[in-house]
Amino acid sequence: MTTARTKAPSAPLADDVVEEVPWYELINDSPEPPEDAMQQASIIHYVMAILRARYKNDPTTLWSNQTNVIYDSEVPGSVIVPDGYIVFGVDARTIETERRSYRIDEWGVAPAFVLEVASESTAHRDLGEKRELYARMRAQEYWRLDRHGFYGEPLVGERLVDGEYVRFPLHTDANGDEWSRSEVLGVDFCHRVEDGISWFLLRDSATGEWLADLSEEIEAHADTEAARLAEREARLAAEARNRELEAELERLHRQSNA
Repeated sequence: MTTARTKAPSAPLADDVVEEVPWYELINDSPEPPEDAMQQASIIHYVMAILRARYKNDPTTLWSNQTNVIYDSEVPGSVIVPDGYIVFGVDARTIETERRSYRIDEWGVAPAFVLEVASESTAHRDLGEKRELYARMRAQEYWRLDRHGFYGEPLVGERLVDGEYVRFPLHTDANGDEWSRSEVLGVDFCHRVEDGISWFLLRDSATGEWLADLSEEIEAHADTEAARLAEREARLAAEARNRELEAELERLHRQSNA
């Protein structure tokens, strides 16, 4: 969402000593969500959690969702709030801990990836105003996901070519899954319909493996460790039974030779 233009502070009186506060520091980083935000929330959180897990060990990759991106500090109100975005080649830790917004002119890098998820109240701006602004910002890829039909299509990815967005090819698998590939992320965005419900999944473009968020990775690791422990216990129990059997055979052998 874009923010209304910020009114410049009134000039202080001559006797006042007032520290000037840059306009961008006055912006609320947590804008009020639209009334129908529930239509977006689960998809935004799931997709961005997966991408966060993918880049969790890279301090030069900034991951964020629904926070301010300031694209021109010289013009008050030049701020947009993507549903999600990723920036490569920046000091992510400093931005996350010491900044209130991501300022493109401060770091010199536009988002490589921006995401919008449809709701009834936001779809028209995602398709028009926001799309045009992301192109002017030079965001490399713009992705739109829609499980309710507000965009008119569930999955669209676009890359910036000569200042204009051009669609990535959309593929359909034999099982009906639709998918398109992000070049900057190396990730396939997949749309699947099960029991009449739309789902979005992400997979690694190089390996074909489905990607999981951190909680799913932890759960999968716990399941793997539990399986390994059960296998080890079974092996030790089998070895113990074999030793008991060998001892019994040795005892019977001694008895037969007595």
